[in-house]
Amino acid sequence: MNILKSLWILVMMGFVASCAPMATETPFTATDLSGKLGQGYKQKVDNALIILDASSSMYDKENANQKIVEAKNVVLHMNDTLPPLKMQAGLHVFGPTLGPNMEDSKLIYGMTDYNAADLAAAVKTVQVAGLTPLAKPLLKSIDDLKDSNGQIAVIIVSDGMDTYDQSPVEAAAALKNAFGDRICIYTILIGNDPVGKKTLEDVAAAGKCGFATTQSDVATSQGMADFVEKVFLEKEVAQPVAQRVAPAPMMEKTITMDLNVQFDFDKDNVRPREQDQLDEFAAFMKAHPQTSAVLEGHTDNYGSEAYNNDLSLRRAESVKKYMVQKFSIEPARLTTKGYGFSRPIATNKTEAGRQENRRVVAVISATVKE
Repeated sequence: MNILKSLWILVMMGFVASCAPMATETPFTATDLSGKLGQGYKQKVDNALIILDASSSMYDKENANQKIVEAKNVVLHMNDTLPPLKMQAGLHVFGPTLGPNMEDSKLIYGMTDYNAADLAAAVKTVQVAGLTPLAKPLLKSIDDLKDSNGQIAVIIVSDGMDTYDQSPVEAAAALKNAFGDRICIYTILIGNDPVGKKTLEDVAAAGKCGFATTQSDVATSQGMADFVEKVFLEKEVAQPVAQRVAPAPMMEKTITMDLNVQFDFDKDNVRPREQDQLDEFAAFMKAHPQTSAVLEGHTDNYGSEAYNNDLSLRRAESVKKYMVQKFSIEPARLTTKGYGFSRPIATNKTEAGRQENRRVVAVISATVKE
């Protein structure tokens, strides 16, 4: 069987080489996103791994242009649109047999400090040939990313066609399990094959926090800018601060403290980044021992109502446990409630909106004499 598969690869390589003149990069004017950094937006990705399909299915014999050229243009245009980010980047190609070991899935650039010129040069060397082992680059990415730190974006550019028995969706799930909340998977469909489209949608869904899109959606400067912004940038969230109101009569005043603790997807543990405001909240309660608070837990709308009701209550209990154990706040002063996804404060149609909805909130007030 392996001999027949190897012979088929050689035949397809000869066919593509003789019948497929390589087109050049299409004209593209990139949108400058660098101005967003420092103006309400920040970088959210520390590692970007691009998986590029260069298998023989990427040669579209029914059209004048090859799908591989469209795929390479997508990566080049994304590269042109990226603002100057400090991150690790890599390009993993599958389909052609590469290197001394004739691998059909191989990291040809990175993981290394992102350099736009070096990444573009690597993309331009890619030629189409071979079968389509779609699951293989997903599994090999686990090793590509083993030394990574921080958040990871995996971007797959492919027609979604698969000629191997191994499930690419199961491979995507394995990649997700290897890195958990650190990783999101995004797919860009080349061509219009309905089976390939469904495969890439399922692969993106396995990553839980990414999404699937198409080459036509990112073909324009604005479309690509929207994609890059969603994958690589996020709005900076201002930390809640104590709000003071005007003095009340009789030389008294009311001071109010707001709490808004956000959580990762499907998690109830307090993130390190939230501890500063919890410390501030606890200090307020210790300074005003007559106060009490209701900790209200909330979720996004992923999953069933029953599951999210339980998750929201667990999030509120997690905040209460933090306050009791670290600051010895009396448990009776903290009441917990879980509202599931019944009280969203933002849209659940975007990751940014869902992040805002995954929260525990509380408001406490104290009346003091001046």
